[in-house]
Amino acid sequence: MNHPSVPQRDTAEHLPCHHCGAYEPADQARHTEPVHCGPCITCVDKPACFSCRLMYCVCDVHRYRG
Repeated sequence: MNHPSVPQRDTAEHLPCHHCGAYEPADQARHTEPVHCGPCITCVDKPACFSCRLMYCVCDVHRYRG
């Protein structure tokens, strides 16, 4: 039974991120540490990689960029 091998993603180089997909271990803080960004209730305490989808977000880190 010869099955073609399925390429495996190297999990040592990319870690999963709930907010933006995947990241490299060297960039861990940007994806895991909460940012105390201000009054926006949608993005408060989210990591820096989070993009707020609230049109009126005033947070400089997570601000809506659409």
